Amino acid sequence: MRKHRIGIAFFYHESHSFSPMKTEIEQFRNEGYFIGDEIYDAYTGTKTEVGGFLDVLKQDEAVEIVPLLCAAAVPSGAVSSEAYSIIEKQMLESIQQAGSLDGLLLALHGAMVVEHLFDPEEHLLGKIRGLIGPNVPIATTLDMHANLSEKMIDYTPLHFGFKTYPHIDMYEQGVHAAIALLNQLKEGVTYYASFEKLPMMPPSINMRTAEGPMHKMIEWAKQAEEEAGIYHVSVFGGFPYSDIPVVGASVLVVSLDPQNGKETAQKMASLFWSVREEFIMDLPGVKEGLAMAMSIEDDKPVVLADISDNPLSCGSGDTTELLREMVKMNIPDTLFGGLYDPESIKACLNAGVGNKVSLSLGGKVSPEFGESVQVDATVVALSDGVFHNSGPFNQHLRVDLKGAAHIRVGKMDILLIGRPMSANDPEMFRHIGLEPATKRILGLKAKNHFRAAFEPIVGRIIYVDAPGVASNRLTTFTYQNIPKPIWPLDDIEYEVERRGKNDGNDEKYLLYRSTGSIEAGSANNDDGA
Repeated sequence: MRKHRIGIAFFYHESHSFSPMKTEIEQFRNEGYFIGDEIYDAYTGTKTEVGGFLDVLKQDEAVEIVPLLCAAAVPSGAVSSEAYSIIEKQMLESIQQAGSLDGLLLALHGAMVVEHLFDPEEHLLGKIRGLIGPNVPIATTLDMHANLSEKMIDYTPLHFGFKTYPHIDMYEQGVHAAIALLNQLKEGVTYYASFEKLPMMPPSINMRTAEGPMHKMIEWAKQAEEEAGIYHVSVFGGFPYSDIPVVGASVLVVSLDPQNGKETAQKMASLFWSVREEFIMDLPGVKEGLAMAMSIEDDKPVVLADISDNPLSCGSGDTTELLREMVKMNIPDTLFGGLYDPESIKACLNAGVGNKVSLSLGGKVSPEFGESVQVDATVVALSDGVFHNSGPFNQHLRVDLKGAAHIRVGKMDILLIGRPMSANDPEMFRHIGLEPATKRILGLKAKNHFRAAFEPIVGRIIYVDAPGVASNRLTTFTYQNIPKPIWPLDDIEYEVERRGKNDGNDEKYLLYRSTGSIEAGSANNDDGA
């Protein structure tokens, strides 16, 4: 009996239109670039989308897995045309060379931007559909921060967005996508997609799913999935740092009944709009945040999250305002990291463990957000920067920092790393002998993902509004290509209306009315809760 041949692939990047750090092919090779059978070694046993694909397909004796190409890079600036062309060409060639496929599982982000190409995932999916034909099932997974376009739905109804932030359900959505694809392929199940795009691009700082407005949205989505004919509901917050026409929030409902799916999507879109103001937060500055941290008495560390330079929000990982103030205060039992500074790591290697070295820390990629901090440091430890995540986010995945150095400046410990990487897992520090749980204050280049692994070992979490390319203040960016009007940059009215027609079907009307501009910042909240 002939087996069903299912291709698996992964092309992942979140792109910041205003970041000076263009994403080249080297960044993909540094993070993860796997071809054919290399995919098994990289992703088997990991709590990732591809890990989910593999686990479902391996359990089905009637399936032959066809590993194609997996390419991912840490969020940064727009992907260069050259880098995208190389990966797209190899992706399409791998599909062609694989022979006849009966299905394709594809992990995407949904917020990639390429030089001269606003919606590369839609572009790629269109080329893939043209290559394999109109009848081969395709299922994708997408990040919660995807800037989804309606054109994506033209190629397949099967799109599965993450329901958690921090994203700890990547694996589960990979499983859902694989099961749905097999249901379509083997059982002949017909799926429908209903899509609503909203005129808003909320900041992601208060998009955590443990509480707050996105928690409400996900709970409503789960309730909707219990209704007859509703298979899966995805709520996409969008990525507001993408200066593109398809930026912003959306809702996608995968259903077995198109009318129920449409009504559910419209209801979810109305609910999404109703909670929009809850996404806005006003954050303390560096000095205020440090004063708050110093006033807290706790057995666990206080975290100062330098969110505007979070590498997973496309920050350079080397801005210095929080670092400078922490060095100046010289507080005992403090730890800062990881600071992207390969030049200083090289100087530490030359000096050797146990020796003193003068360093100019950070401020090299983005000096406009703070000049380098001049310090005299002791080199405590050096490493190759390789570790495996132990927390729930990307659990068991191998991470390569391209070198790391633990230095001590006065009473403060600092971790230097060889490429921008958010401090999302304690193993980043533990692999070189640093235990973050024993510190009084942690200054982390992180935003929300770190909570998944750090919350069990830390106390209060304070988000600080330091300068950086990933600032929570969207009014600081000079948008040229986003749709207008759009909230929160514009104060507009929006509603979904349904009117009964003679044939009994509902018709959708989207109403927009611009009433001026507003500042993106209001409700005070010092800990992200």
